[in-house]
Amino acid sequence: MTFLPPLDYDGRGLIAQRETAVRIILTHENADFDALAALLAAHKLDPEAIPVLPEQLNRNVAAFLALYVSGLPFARRADIDFENVEAITLVDTQRLPQIKGLPQHVPVYVIDHHPVKSKPDPRYTLTGEVIGSTTTLLVEQMQARGIQVSSLEATLLALGIYEDTGSLTYGGTTARDLRAAAWTVEHHAVLDTVRRFLEPPLNEEQQRLFEALLTQSETRVIDGYPIIVAAARIDEYVNEVAGVAHRLREMLDPTGLFVLVEMPGALHLVCRATDDAINVGEVARHFGGGGHERAAAASIHDMTFEETLDKLWDIIARSIQPAVHVRDLMSYGVQTLEADKTLAQVIRKMRRIGHEGFPVVQDGRVVGLLTRRDADRAMEHGLGNVKVHEVMTAGEVTLRPDDSVGVLEQTMVDSGWGQIPVVDDSNRLIGVVTRTDLIKHWASQHPGRRAPGENALTMAEIGDVLGKPVENLIQTIARHAQTNDVAIYLVGGVVRDLLLERPNFDVDFVVEGDAIALARSLSEQYGGTVSSFRPFGTAKWTLTDDVAAALGVEPGTLPDHVDFATARNEFYEHPTALPTVYRGSIKLDLARRDFTINTLAVQLSPEAASGRVLDFFGGVRDLREKRIAVLHNLSFVDDPTRMIRAVRFEHRLGFTIEPRTLELMQTALPMLRRITGERVRNELDLLLQEHEPERGFLRLQKLGLLEAIHPAFRVDERMAERFQMARKQKPPWDGVQLSTSALYWHLLAIGIPVEQLPALNERLLMPKTLAESMLAAARLAQNSDLLRSPDARPSQIDALLRHASDTALYVAWLVCDETLVRERLARYVTEWRSQRPAIDGNALKARGLRPGPCYGRILERLRAARLDGEVTDLPGEEALLNRMLAEGICDDGA
Repeated sequence: MTFLPPLDYDGRGLIAQRETAVRIILTHENADFDALAALLAAHKLDPEAIPVLPEQLNRNVAAFLALYVSGLPFARRADIDFENVEAITLVDTQRLPQIKGLPQHVPVYVIDHHPVKSKPDPRYTLTGEVIGSTTTLLVEQMQARGIQVSSLEATLLALGIYEDTGSLTYGGTTARDLRAAAWTVEHHAVLDTVRRFLEPPLNEEQQRLFEALLTQSETRVIDGYPIIVAAARIDEYVNEVAGVAHRLREMLDPTGLFVLVEMPGALHLVCRATDDAINVGEVARHFGGGGHERAAAASIHDMTFEETLDKLWDIIARSIQPAVHVRDLMSYGVQTLEADKTLAQVIRKMRRIGHEGFPVVQDGRVVGLLTRRDADRAMEHGLGNVKVHEVMTAGEVTLRPDDSVGVLEQTMVDSGWGQIPVVDDSNRLIGVVTRTDLIKHWASQHPGRRAPGENALTMAEIGDVLGKPVENLIQTIARHAQTNDVAIYLVGGVVRDLLLERPNFDVDFVVEGDAIALARSLSEQYGGTVSSFRPFGTAKWTLTDDVAAALGVEPGTLPDHVDFATARNEFYEHPTALPTVYRGSIKLDLARRDFTINTLAVQLSPEAASGRVLDFFGGVRDLREKRIAVLHNLSFVDDPTRMIRAVRFEHRLGFTIEPRTLELMQTALPMLRRITGERVRNELDLLLQEHEPERGFLRLQKLGLLEAIHPAFRVDERMAERFQMARKQKPPWDGVQLSTSALYWHLLAIGIPVEQLPALNERLLMPKTLAESMLAAARLAQNSDLLRSPDARPSQIDALLRHASDTALYVAWLVCDETLVRERLARYVTEWRSQRPAIDGNALKARGLRPGPCYGRILERLRAARLDGEVTDLPGEEALLNRMLAEGICDDGA
């Protein structure tokens, strides 16, 4: 379907630069209030253009004009010399009315709120947007230009908006329509007059027709949608059949209403709908008429009443296409209760999982539903030994995946159940659909919101971001799953980043089924190796070169591995515990994640749904609004490391943590002390791998997270400067390999008092070697008096630096910017630490000295003499050795 471009009406149509004889504004025949109000609004925007009334007006419009036309600027066709028309503005329609003498060559400027139905005439310029009314589009322009209106004009504009939006209640109504209506009220629109003309009483002829149609109506439920056809033959001509149809629709409230009336000289069809499941405009077009999705009409000339009625039902049945089925809303995989279990046996499971209701099964068949509320009340009354089937709501209430939302709604109304089990064609229980699912669906129907699955990612779009080899890999996995009838989804960060067009080769899949079996099947066909963890139902497929060859891509162009996980849910036995998992559905799997932006999935199988983006929790909205929002209120209590992760995503993506999430973080801060040091350190390590991680650590400091980890953990702007220096300045000596993560940990350490650093290292369970190196760096950075002393000998500096790692030495060099200090650090690394005496252990042994601690003392003294220039050659070392022996350096027998 094609839509009009946005409206930008300059008030002078297409000929603002030409001196024209006449510019006119036209609308469609049988004008309603939206058409009449649009004529007025277009004239207010271009006062030199003449708004021309059509020949035929709806009865309530004609009644309004009979009273108020003198206060309005409309002209009759008889007043216009059409031969002098040089430009036309056409409102609320895309088809020019048939007017004798109207030139065919003049430009036409169309302003309409309906979708474009066919290729427009080349001389037409179409503009507008699909919203509640054309009047809204023009009122917005008037408001922007500060155009003033009288109370009468404001009332007519309000009539146009209210009529086409069903008094702001139709599904196609937008927030813009409400704002435009509010503007008319602010300009003194008289709402009593609006109500009076939108609800005119039926005249006697209309009342007789209304009663005839009411008694001769037929209702059929098609795909769960109640459809009414009201057909009648009458002996008198009745104007305004649409008004009668409006009254019928208000009284009967069907999804679709079709009124067929045969009267002298005419056969009329009026169509109305309240749901997008049926496009009544398309139905009317089968009979030579037209309209839009919710309202249409046709005058039928080539068929009899009976032929039209038969064809009408056939067209309706073929036209109903539910936009959403139960399969689009349901959760696959469902937690059930056994009918013969006692309440005491099942209550812990019910509370732990947290669902509001659980299907009750017996021999694999659904026999009822037990809600948490009923179970808790029974337990309060001491009925723990009562069987589940004795307190459940009994009934074999089920749906199938292909059932429409209408069937779902009716089933919930009829049964009173808020959770409806879903079964397949073999009556095997495969999932559940809940009242919450239905509410979310209703909310998604509001304009500007997307329903789950409305977004889509094609394989080509995936390839544009991740490259053709990875596209080939994902396509292969998808086809393999399709062939094996397994539902599989691309999930998590890779989907988030695909929508942001950011490469991410951490490719994860969720399988509604056995993920380990699928991974092994792929490995058997394409190569590679699989490692699995059965308790969590996860598998890692390592992609070796034979996988690349099997896929026909170059080695090295695929990720090292891809991960598969069985769709699961989880619960936490206590705050900060690791989760206990059980099988679930894709929706439940996504619901256990941390932030809304990480709950997105791309369905890859079955093939009919391939490419559909699942967004159950507003992740796409939060991506668009660039915000980090936690998924559940207790999410940080369950896993406090998510607070650090929130800052990491905020930093990486340039997003902002939204206010409610910040509040929940503050509440959960004490929980960080209960997390093992290794888990906290692992999360901080991930932050250190980000670009400019110092910004993330400053944010952690501001939010109080560092202090919550350990009171000694603090950072400041000097730390940030040191991080930046480390990225710009390399060590002045060659051959040193530095780990970026370790380097950053050292830079964090030197800002913490030496006496407090061991406690922080212990809290983070820092590896021993790294902890010792960080401590050495902190000591050097915080107490470098010896390095600064001009009298310090090289051997003293060697003793100070001997146990420091390359990273600690570089950090000391980086933060101590004094020339003398830097020179000594550089000379230690490049000269002094490699200095060795010519005499070694073998030479001492040759002199008859027994090996032992004495060797170390002698060699250390000889090395210090070499460093300080006390000796410079072998004879000097031998002379010094003789003196040491004479002084009794080995007299202790060692």
